[in-house]
Amino acid sequence: MNLRQSQPPVLRQISVRAAMDVLLQEGPTSRATLAKKTGLSKQTMSEVIRALEESGWVRVNGIVSGKVGRSAVTYEVAEDSGYGVGVDLGATTIRIAVVSISGSIVHESEHPTEGRAGEALIGHMHDLVEKSLHRAGVPFDKVLLGAVATPGVVDPGSGHLSLAPNMAETGRLDVVRRLSEALGCEVVIENDVNAAALGESWKGCSAGLDTSAFISLGTGIGLGALVNGKLIKGARGAAGEISYLPFGADPYSEDSLERGALESAIGVPGILARYQAGGGRQSTMLGLLQEAESGMEPARGVIQETARLAALLIVSVDAMIDPQKIVLGGNVGRHPLVLDLVRRELSRLTRHAIDLQPSVLGSRATLIGAVAIALNQLHNALFSPQELPSEMRLPQARG
Repeated sequence: MNLRQSQPPVLRQISVRAAMDVLLQEGPTSRATLAKKTGLSKQTMSEVIRALEESGWVRVNGIVSGKVGRSAVTYEVAEDSGYGVGVDLGATTIRIAVVSISGSIVHESEHPTEGRAGEALIGHMHDLVEKSLHRAGVPFDKVLLGAVATPGVVDPGSGHLSLAPNMAETGRLDVVRRLSEALGCEVVIENDVNAAALGESWKGCSAGLDTSAFISLGTGIGLGALVNGKLIKGARGAAGEISYLPFGADPYSEDSLERGALESAIGVPGILARYQAGGGRQSTMLGLLQEAESGMEPARGVIQETARLAALLIVSVDAMIDPQKIVLGGNVGRHPLVLDLVRRELSRLTRHAIDLQPSVLGSRATLIGAVAIALNQLHNALFSPQELPSEMRLPQARG
């Protein structure tokens, strides 16, 4: 289905948007209640509901009894009328979720990339999406929009991926075009940490906040920030690329110029390199963290230094953005020992109380953010006036 098909007159679009917003937020509702909540006349609401029914977006839910001798038909969003697909496309893992137009996630899965990159990775993602749709019982032609979250930044002109050293081969493709071809629908692409920030804002620990930040500490590092409910994107979409902040390691070194000085210090490869240079024998971050929890050196010292640098980063983000809450994510950032040490460092670095919380969505944060993007874009394309663009709210999180 073409999301950009010809639209009805603007006033009708505004009425449709108002009705759909209530139905998406509150569930089954009668025409009289819809009219009252939207401020539209009962006649106008009847016409809107009729149009939405004929288009297949709304259906009768049931009949509720009112005063003596009166009853009302309630209407709901037709959950199977259309779907979006959210994808967390990483260098080592692909996560996929299929979401109905009403906001229900009907299927979710996680798969290793098994070393695939470039065209092979895109093809693998396509196969996995097909399998997910089959398991969810969703026809491919019912997918109206896809949102893919991936490391790095996509150049709007070329469609190529940059600032993603772990996905260099994939970055040489026109990622937007190839993903759109693979999914067979319009595709929106977003940075993975930005998506995680949106995921926490929708269904995580920063839900309901206008201004929040998400800092990911893992294989790489990154920042996603919302101010007044909007993602900070920057002129080239590269806002939040904190890996290139010039501290933590020599900012003039070749590795820092490629990966960023701060990421070279507190990304997983940098942490493991410092640990092994100090005589450590573990080869994985999990093993290192287990040693650090036991108080073993050099693991404990390496993690303390990582926490010190992370705390400097958090104070910097707080000073620049003034968020109501900072969420710490990533497989390193959300670890209890790291979180505890960072909080201790913060108490020494600033007199300002920073609300620092671990991600409650964990490894799902980016995927839930991709779902939120797909759903929001889908609703706005279908139900918001294109001549007067304004975003609809995401449905309330229901688990």
